[in-house]
Amino acid sequence: MFWTRRVTMYRKPGVQLLSFFFKVKSYVSRYYWNDYLHWRPRDQLVYEVDKLRPEFIAFQVPYLCAALPYDGLGYWDYPSRVGWKVHRFDRGCHRRCPPGNCISSDRMPEDVPYGLQTHSISRMDDSIPTVQEKIAFLQAWLFFGALAEVCSICGLSLELQDTFISKGMVNTAALNGLPMRLYHSSQKLGIAGSMKLKSQLRVLTRHVQLMITRGDEREDEHEYTFTQCEVLCSIYVLLRILSLTTLCHAPHWNLDPNDDMYTTLGDVTSDWKPEGLSRMRDLTLAKLFQRGWCPSEIHLLQGDDVFIFTSFLERPLEARRDHSNCLETRCKAYQIVEEEYKTAHTAFDCTCEFVSVIPEHLRDALAANKIPKIIVSEDLQLSVIDDKSHPYIAISHVWADGLGNPFDNSLPRCQLRRLRHLMRDLCKTHKVARSHRLRSIALWIDTLCIPVAPQFKEYRKLAIRLLARTFHESTAVLVLDRELSLFNSRSASILELGIRIMCSGWMKRLWTLQEASLAIESADDRGRLYFQMFDGPVQWKKLTETFDYKPMKPQRRPPKHDARHDNIHDVKSVLLFEIWVTVSMINRLPSVRELQSPRWDSNLEMISEAAQTRSTSKAEDEPICLASLLGLDLADVLSVQTASERMIRFYLLLHEIPIAIIFAQLGVANFRAENLEQAPFRWVPKSLLTLELPMNIHMAYASQRFAEQNYHLNGVCEPDGFHFQHNGLLFLDTERTPPRKKAIIEITNDQGGNERYVLVWLGDIPEHLPRHMALILETGICSNVAIVSVESRMNDGHQVEIYGTLVGHGFVRTMEEPDEEGSILQSTLTSLEQKWCLT
Repeated sequence: MFWTRRVTMYRKPGVQLLSFFFKVKSYVSRYYWNDYLHWRPRDQLVYEVDKLRPEFIAFQVPYLCAALPYDGLGYWDYPSRVGWKVHRFDRGCHRRCPPGNCISSDRMPEDVPYGLQTHSISRMDDSIPTVQEKIAFLQAWLFFGALAEVCSICGLSLELQDTFISKGMVNTAALNGLPMRLYHSSQKLGIAGSMKLKSQLRVLTRHVQLMITRGDEREDEHEYTFTQCEVLCSIYVLLRILSLTTLCHAPHWNLDPNDDMYTTLGDVTSDWKPEGLSRMRDLTLAKLFQRGWCPSEIHLLQGDDVFIFTSFLERPLEARRDHSNCLETRCKAYQIVEEEYKTAHTAFDCTCEFVSVIPEHLRDALAANKIPKIIVSEDLQLSVIDDKSHPYIAISHVWADGLGNPFDNSLPRCQLRRLRHLMRDLCKTHKVARSHRLRSIALWIDTLCIPVAPQFKEYRKLAIRLLARTFHESTAVLVLDRELSLFNSRSASILELGIRIMCSGWMKRLWTLQEASLAIESADDRGRLYFQMFDGPVQWKKLTETFDYKPMKPQRRPPKHDARHDNIHDVKSVLLFEIWVTVSMINRLPSVRELQSPRWDSNLEMISEAAQTRSTSKAEDEPICLASLLGLDLADVLSVQTASERMIRFYLLLHEIPIAIIFAQLGVANFRAENLEQAPFRWVPKSLLTLELPMNIHMAYASQRFAEQNYHLNGVCEPDGFHFQHNGLLFLDTERTPPRKKAIIEITNDQGGNERYVLVWLGDIPEHLPRHMALILETGICSNVAIVSVESRMNDGHQVEIYGTLVGHGFVRTMEEPDEEGSILQSTLTSLEQKWCLT
């Protein structure tokens, strides 16, 4: 017993000394950077804001290489050990050139592309492997082999089998957080930031990219199955993890062009896509349709790489809706019929009573041009106040979720209890209304604050006119959406959070656009827009482009952006697809200031993009909301009743409209049915929400704006039509010309010779061509055109203005063959100052 006690006594100081040694080593290692000891600790700059959130959406793929797994004996000669030959190589010709493809300005023709023109691998015995065997080998080599190699480089001990494989499936969740683990491991070894380490990471990253980049710019090498695409996608995610690991060793905010790590980080975002990505997009499209995703959601996401990750997301059953009748440009699943509407309780079996607001109190507040607010007492009684200084939270919600009431200004007691709890939680978590601690926070929600009784119809209009002021003066705007309220956002990647918000029912409604645009910015630049998630309210800060779960202290921000260098935060946002989330949030939720005073695009362009895939249950509400967003006179819009009359008032109030609007229906078969029927407004869409091809306006506007010639970009909408100045082609008598899909245009040039072009008509061709026809060119002669029937000409003594009606669209191209057939139309080219008026 005495001997044991003596050993224990002598052992404790040794253990303590060893523990102290490791603590000192860990502390001192922070001061080592690039093999040198510095006076200040050198920490990485990439993950300073959020260290807990995963980088990517996790998914599982089959363990295809189980029969021939990675042997752990070395990455670079693994193919030869298992009977494979590698045919691609990375020349490293110029900085910023991606592996296998020279993009330098001084390149030689034979250099493009020098490493992608051959298949990446083949069998050493010249046998032809199956696609499944090839994918299994790539998984063993480029996934597990690359993982083992990067762990060896950074000194991280990681058991790949136990970490990634379970029940025959490979789980990519273990990749999340790996860059920081690798960084800390290299930091403990004292090699963080060293040129040797960065060079090894660079070579490995470029090699993985080279091997999974498809050889053809547009098509994949094989017709892969979805499972095989998933395996390739896991390698694609690992490639970005390797780039993030390299990024952690950046010594400064701005990347040095002379640093070897520079080219690696830009390569993943180049135009050349990974093998299997194109095929996976097609398979994901079919899969999402089968799962019941809305066509408008798929259309919104389809053009980006983030689309492939949507197949790994599950939508909550409680929030799923029938999208069988939805269109690519419009979701109809959230439309309501007022006569059949039922206000929902918080639980299916709840039958609690409704609590009403006295409508006369709402009337009195609105009559005084004040905003009525609701105080919810402890016993769930409602009282109306109109004190301008009283803080209140405005609720932005989707009526289809059951929080509306078209028959009475009342809500069930259970819903009032829930709203009171959510407001208190918001105030506590985000310190909302801290300067009003002695006053209870008030509530504004349209269900309770906008009169619905028939005798108060005029006051309802007044409340609608006050909507902009209501959300602008609110202390906070809280978004309530059924699907978002079931989503645990804190443990999700920024990409998943962005996809969930973009595809929420709240994002599909037009009224919510107005409510959010007024709350995006505030006087103190903090923003006042909060999304209610399952784990609490989340604030979207447009200024910092972040989602915050509590008031954040000012973070160490990068210096002013230098156009000569890439910023590590910008590169990180591209690698994690966070740039897509940021751009989507900014474009889909612009502030009112941006809409009313745009810097580059026109306000019509911005509002049409923000309104894309949104809808309203009442068509006559669209011009009200659009006019309110653009700061136009709502009283004028509300003075008429029908949707078409209100849209006419909206366009007249807008007054200055891009000429590109006449190309909005380019390529639409029956475009006349999509435009207003009343003259002289047949040239303009009857709705910005139902545009089949909303990008037409943006593309036409951009073509005119960035053309070599100085085009007039805007015209004016007057009661007699749309007046503008633009170049075009005037034809002689075309009434006797038989209408065909294609016609030959003959133009006399300045030298007296004739030039011939081909006019191709898009959409339906009329039975008879108009007697006098003209083309309004998008830009030059060879461009898209608006086909006009000339009705009259007005001479003001200085210039002739041509009045006409839009009858179709098409495009003009050069003649492919000298003897190309078609009706010949004689025409003259007008100047850029030619005046037009479409009716």
